[in-house]
Amino acid sequence: MQSKSTPESEETDGPAPSGAQWDLEVKPQHAIMTSRIIAAVLFLAFAVGGIFMRTGSTGVNFRLADQLALILFGLLLAGSVLMLTRPRVRVGKQGVVVRNILGDNEFGWQDIRGISFADKKSWARLELVHDEYVPMMAIRTNDKLRAAAAMDRFRELGAKYTAKYTA
Repeated sequence: MQSKSTPESEETDGPAPSGAQWDLEVKPQHAIMTSRIIAAVLFLAFAVGGIFMRTGSTGVNFRLADQLALILFGLLLAGSVLMLTRPRVRVGKQGVVVRNILGDNEFGWQDIRGISFADKKSWARLELVHDEYVPMMAIRTNDKLRAAAAMDRFRELGAKYTAKYTA
């Protein structure tokens, strides 16, 4: 979890308008580390298998194209696993931006009811009005204290920014 509380810190690489300031940015630390290790192991296994495929005595005639295809397949698998490093939650005055594996969703404070961990779920969820919710894969239970700190900070910011909607 990276907390940005100074007004000088600006990031503009999301769907929010340029110059948007984020008070809180959360990424899943254990999931990122685990995904990177698994991706590296997958790629190395397929690369080694592709390199040494021709030298075996299996009776099958493997060509250079087969070796390259196996290495490319390992690269595609590793890239797919690295997609698990994308989740992020950004919280600021303009609202909340939730990025899971495939895309960003931006929510204004008037649409947000709260944040919670559902029973036996691995990640938090953003509770919206009309009894809807959005999973937030960036705040995960296996990050333990970091996840708890992120939830606390999110709730502080929520109270701060939703005060005008509840009054």
